[in-house]
Amino acid sequence: MIQRLQSLYLLAIVVISSVLIFSDIPFYEETGKPVDTNEATGEVTEYEMTTITVDYNSTQTLEGKIGANQSLIYFLSVVGLLAFVTIFLYKKRPLQLRLVFAILVMSIIVLVSMYLLSFGNAYTAIDTKKSLLAGALIPVAMFVFGLLSYKRIQKDEKLVRSLDRIR
Repeated sequence: MIQRLQSLYLLAIVVISSVLIFSDIPFYEETGKPVDTNEATGEVTEYEMTTITVDYNSTQTLEGKIGANQSLIYFLSVVGLLAFVTIFLYKKRPLQLRLVFAILVMSIIVLVSMYLLSFGNAYTAIDTKKSLLAGALIPVAMFVFGLLSYKRIQKDEKLVRSLDRIR
């Protein structure tokens, strides 16, 4: 039912995850000089100062190519799909609670994947300046909407159980 507030929160999660999958919103930027070591000769090549930007769906590599961030795309897709399915399970609140808990866990995995794609990788080695961008707060909003929907579903379940007790 769309008139329930938790349905709106879940719809917000679907919209946020869809926007993150299909747009190039950057969340991390690193500026520095990349270094490449040839394993056969041991020769070290130092490149010019460059800026590498990490988006939710791709990462700019040294050669200027775009590499896909498969882990983020996968987890964002699962979060969006679970949130969409959960909207229509309004008659099965215990199942809805479990699915929203799974959405919360997947949102945490998205945040961990973001950390591994940003600070977990050393894109540059010399004169490095690392910075998170404003796009890094978007999955936090997704997590907050998940928490809000979880609380509202719990409130509905508590209300239904109290009404059953009266009968």
